[in-house]
Amino acid sequence: MNPAAWQMPLKNPPQLVQAGRAVHGRKQAVEEYHLPELWSLHLYRYAGSVTIDGTEFAIAPGWAGITPPNSRIVYRFRGESRHTFAHFRLPPGGDLVAVPVIQDVGEAFDGLTRALEEAAGWLPSQPRRASVRLWDVLWQLAGQPLAERAPHQRQHPALSRAVREIELHLEKPLAIPAVARRAEISHNHLTRLFRAQFGVTIEGYIRRRRVERALHLLAHTTLAVKTIAGEVGLPDLHYFNKIIRTAAGMSPREYREKRGSP
Repeated sequence: MNPAAWQMPLKNPPQLVQAGRAVHGRKQAVEEYHLPELWSLHLYRYAGSVTIDGTEFAIAPGWAGITPPNSRIVYRFRGESRHTFAHFRLPPGGDLVAVPVIQDVGEAFDGLTRALEEAAGWLPSQPRRASVRLWDVLWQLAGQPLAERAPHQRQHPALSRAVREIELHLEKPLAIPAVARRAEISHNHLTRLFRAQFGVTIEGYIRRRRVERALHLLAHTTLAVKTIAGEVGLPDLHYFNKIIRTAAGMSPREYREKRGSP
């Protein structure tokens, strides 16, 4: 395999598992990851480096990076480091396409970031549409156009805006009136839309998505439990442990031991 590119099976759409924004480097200059089953895509807004199975690659703002499953991944940060990410599975089979490990995407960066953020917003209610959006991004990174797009169900525009706002800011305190304002809709109307689409209140939806992302990070990364709690907007460790135990029937550490990577 060319160390500058991964050979990726892109004939069929990926399965997007998680996506959003993340901030690292606030407290730790070095973080290590291991995702046994999942590829990851990062659109970087910072300078640093990533070492994949012993090979180091530079990172710069406006660059995109791909890491493969079952690799030892070590990031080195230079202070607060922001990026947009996606974790996904690729179905086997079909011709392999070379996608650079790291590349400067130039003027395409903002468009790729918007596309990945759209995928994050669609993921909870329209996972197929979100996966196809990611598929498009991967083909653009490979330098080839996507010829097909899967159909998707229509969703109220304000609901889509609200979901996107929540998905991209799970790590922050989320005030429902502020979410409604950004979605350009009244609080009451947005509440009705959430109940109709998801069967829960906005608060219930936010709590559910925080738990889902926390469980994903517990199972597929080596981040400390306290770090994960902060990344999903539940920095009170006692409350975080309580809400994970309620959702999973076990503590975060027990869940990681049972479901997580070796």
